[in-house]
Amino acid sequence: MPEHRRYPELLRSRSYQACKQVSRYLDDYRLDGVIGLFPVVGDAVGQGFNAVYLYVAAVKLRSWRLSLVVLCNGLIDTVIGLIPFLGAVLDFFYQANKRNLALIEGFATGDAEVVREVNRRALVSLGLIALLLVSAYWLAKLAWAVLMYLWQSATGLF
Repeated sequence: MPEHRRYPELLRSRSYQACKQVSRYLDDYRLDGVIGLFPVVGDAVGQGFNAVYLYVAAVKLRSWRLSLVVLCNGLIDTVIGLIPFLGAVLDFFYQANKRNLALIEGFATGDAEVVREVNRRALVSLGLIALLLVSAYWLAKLAWAVLMYLWQSATGLF
């Protein structure tokens, strides 16, 4: 059976509804950017919400290709948010949750263009995930060091 078959029952499931809610709150209401204002921790929490999309892609749709692309989108959002100072601003504009929701909807309904995009991006996403994980590690260390420097500078004033 082809991997891109239709999943009409998914669009009525609670997990899909959770994806829609996460997208609405984090991207439509820009809460992802607000959460991202808390260095390192906010970005980790934002990535935690990506688990809903990964669950739907991996368990409900059973697509490793879609799972890779969804994970990659979430990691891009996390790495952008980890960039000191600039990341807090950019986090308001990169909407990974909307992208992931659109991919899941298109994949579930058998949209040929979305399925083609997922298949095209899957292997590239695999390599990009490795690069993003390394980048996230070093950016988290940098962000933490900047945060500690600012804290020590601020507490040294008193």
